[in-house]
Amino acid sequence: MERNWDILIIGGASGTGKTTVARALARYYQVDLVRVDNFQVLLEATTTPETFPAIHYWTTHPNWRDEGIGNAVRRLIDAGQALSSGLAAVIEDHLLEDLPMILEGDFILPELAASFEGELRIRSIFIHENDQKQILKNYLAREGEIQQFRANVSHKHSEWLLKSCLEHDIQSIDARPWHTLPSRIINCI
Repeated sequence: MERNWDILIIGGASGTGKTTVARALARYYQVDLVRVDNFQVLLEATTTPETFPAIHYWTTHPNWRDEGIGNAVRRLIDAGQALSSGLAAVIEDHLLEDLPMILEGDFILPELAASFEGELRIRSIFIHENDQKQILKNYLAREGEIQQFRANVSHKHSEWLLKSCLEHDIQSIDARPWHTLPSRIINCI
């Protein structure tokens, strides 16, 4: 399939459908899918809380839910900031090696996408879900259990990401209707 990019960055809060659509687009374009969650897991396994406190926050603070929704969103942003320079290096390496990819994840921040503004080989889009109840349903369908607090956090994170996209002039797109999401993203990029 013809494409006018080498790197497609897909961001968005957890439970908004970005992994599902990224998989579909990776198959469609026949490019690699790189999940940012893998980098978070790698860093958590190979660093210490002292060297990467934002990455280790959830394991070093087992009662993190007690700190509230706003603090949980702040921690997601902190983790995204901690990962940003490494993600930028991965993007640059893929450009240098001419290895097209889709980079997808919760920890991608609009400011990272904006840092590549003007690079014609990179496109970015953030998926937004404005319905908290839908995120809750998505978690139930994906993981088989109701996760109200997590859905609340994801909804607030999605709102923050949308605001940040507007501030950085990065495209965002509504998650629904899902059946048209891949084609709507293709039209946007």
